[in-house]
Amino acid sequence: MPIITLVSAAYCREEEVARALAAALSLRIVEDREIIAEASAKYSIKENKFYQALFGKPSVFNVFTRDRERCVSCYKAVLAARLLEDDQLILGLGGYLVPRTVTHVLQVSLTADTAFRMDRARQVHDLEPKALSKLLDQEDASVTRWTEYLNWKNPTQTSPSDILISMDNMSVENAVELIQDRARRSVTLPTVESMQAVEEFVLIARIEAALAVKGHVLKVEIKSGKIVLRVDKNIVRPERLEEELLEIVRDIVPDREVEVQLGSDMFQTDVYRPYDFENPSKVLVVDDEMDFAARLSERLKMREMGVAVVTSGEEALELVEEDEPEVVILDLKMPEISGEEVLRMIQKGHPKIPVIILSGMGDPAKFQACMDMGAFACLQKPADFKELTETIRRAYASLEQQT
Repeated sequence: MPIITLVSAAYCREEEVARALAAALSLRIVEDREIIAEASAKYSIKENKFYQALFGKPSVFNVFTRDRERCVSCYKAVLAARLLEDDQLILGLGGYLVPRTVTHVLQVSLTADTAFRMDRARQVHDLEPKALSKLLDQEDASVTRWTEYLNWKNPTQTSPSDILISMDNMSVENAVELIQDRARRSVTLPTVESMQAVEEFVLIARIEAALAVKGHVLKVEIKSGKIVLRVDKNIVRPERLEEELLEIVRDIVPDREVEVQLGSDMFQTDVYRPYDFENPSKVLVVDDEMDFAARLSERLKMREMGVAVVTSGEEALELVEEDEPEVVILDLKMPEISGEEVLRMIQKGHPKIPVIILSGMGDPAKFQACMDMGAFACLQKPADFKELTETIRRAYASLEQQT
């Protein structure tokens, strides 16, 4: 039997369709959480990072952490391996990762109009219409973020699926019958070309995941049997990078030809940097002096640290809730919400995050009060930059020791 992927908008009776289809065709249901759990165990990445990468809002720190790309690569590697097994019904957005060249995998999408989905949501949640509408918007936003990440410019206008079923016009029984009919056709039988496409997809996904966990997010292709790694940014020491990449790939496929290929954007000013696991990649600078904050941010980035800047206590607290930085550098003199209050609220909600006070108004008594509230360190502006970077690294190390 063919493998089937089922991707659905929220509240389109997807669980009912999946159960009935699995029973009719004797398929094993594989859900996102199963793939995530396996990827988490295999690649030693916390499960919550996968959920954030696949379904959450993009992190402001992602340009430094590359968490999203790393998690997607590892998720894809586990998903791809499942395509080597038969009689499976794979549920979730991961179905969109299956290449169209894998023709024996039947890709199904479920959709419905807003009124139908609202009615279904109302049966599940005891909420007012406004709250239900917000819930649907959040679910749809997650799908849109995912499809945009996959570079589909207008996911509402085109479908990457073999079958698109509108559940507001069809019963569960009829939907299952339609899918069964298509699944039993000869077009879903494996061909030499389709099986080769699966094998290449599995190999590419394995290599991309192996590179990603080592800090390298690259495009991998197979051309005429040769493995090609594309680097589309400026490279400071290409020979060293190539040696490192080849070593990673040859651990997986020692007998295949591998080429590191420089892309068309290699001369852009943005320099290729692998992820640095030794330095913090999520440093939040909170200071209403924008010029100072910008200069400090640039200097820290030159020290291979990932930095985001906000200019108010309110913005800081919002970002802490959404992204949980690894280190916070906090000024005390802030508009509306003072630095002391921001520190108190961070300590209350996220006590593990180390907060470094960096302020020009801190007298010894005020600094001591901050230390009593849980600050990691207090430094007077203008702080010695070497001392500040060493303090940041110590704060980051303390965070690592807690996990």
